[in-house]
Amino acid sequence: MRPLIIMHGENIDWCHTVIRMLMYLVGVAVLALGMSLQTASGLGVAALTCFATTLSMLTGKTLGFWITATYVAYIVAQLAILRSEFQPRILLELFFSTLIGGLTDLFIAVNPLHPTALPTQIATMLLSLAVTAFDVSLVVNMGVVPNAPDGLVQVIAEKLKRRFGDVKVVFDCSHVAASLALSLILMYNLGGFGVTTAISALFLGHVINVANKLFAQRFVRAAFGK
Repeated sequence: MRPLIIMHGENIDWCHTVIRMLMYLVGVAVLALGMSLQTASGLGVAALTCFATTLSMLTGKTLGFWITATYVAYIVAQLAILRSEFQPRILLELFFSTLIGGLTDLFIAVNPLHPTALPTQIATMLLSLAVTAFDVSLVVNMGVVPNAPDGLVQVIAEKLKRRFGDVKVVFDCSHVAASLALSLILMYNLGGFGVTTAISALFLGHVINVANKLFAQRFVRAAFGK
C-alpha cells in the first residue's frame, strides 16, 4: 500500500497528492454508480452486493444502508483478525463505507434507467460490470485504501498464505450462499440473486484485468506523475 502523501525528495508533492485523492473519490463514486446500474438491470446484483440486497429486501432499509453496515462489519472482522497488527489507516475504510452507501442510494434515486425489455436489461447489466471493472482498476491503482470487502479478503489471504484471487472466490461465493439461504428461508424467493450474480462471479475478474491493461498505467501517470 502506497504512502498517503506523495513525496518528491524531501518535499511534499501537493499537486499530485490532491490529484490522486480526487481520482480515488471519483473511483468510489463510479463504484456506487455500478451498483445502482446492477440493481436497475433487474437481472440481479453482483456477488458482493447480493447479501446487502437481501437484507434490504428483508428489512425495508435502503441498499446503501446495508452496504455501509456490511462494510463496517468487514472492518471489525479485520480488527478481530489482525489485533495488535491492526493499522489505524484501515479505519479510513469507515469513510469509504459511509460514502459508498450514501452514493449508492443517491444514484439509485436519480438513475433514469429502468429497462423492462430483456435486450436493454442485458445491456444495462453489461454496462454495470464494465463500470465496476473501471472503478476497481482506478481505486486499486491509487493505493489509498481498499474497499472494506477487499481489505478483509487481503487480510485473510495474508494470514492463510493464500492467493488473493483464491480467497476472493470463496469470499464472494459465501456471500451468494448466505444470501440465497436467507432469501429462500425467509422470503421464499431468490432475493438479489440473478444472471448478474453468476456472471460477475465468473467473469468480473477477467474484465478487471482488461481494464487494468487499458487504464492502469494512465491512472498511475496522472496521479503520481510517473
